[in-house]
Amino acid sequence: MPNMVSIREAVQRAKADGMPISEYTLRQWVRIGAVPVRKVGQKALLYYPNLIRYLQCESAAVAAAPSISRVDM
Repeated sequence: MPNMVSIREAVQRAKADGMPISEYTLRQWVRIGAVPVRKVGQKALLYYPNLIRYLQCESAAVAAAPSISRVDM
């Protein structure tokens, strides 16, 4: 499975992994900066392992996760 997912895909994958969260809640976490995302056009992509770390209260791990950089084509 890809690790870069949209918010909707992250919610579906979290539910499948036994960690049900609502799309509204995840969007709120993104809005306040608790779960980092990168915007691609109008779509927000997040690194799924960061969400798992956040849900497991490993906030230091989220801050130390590898960043996503822009690629110009």
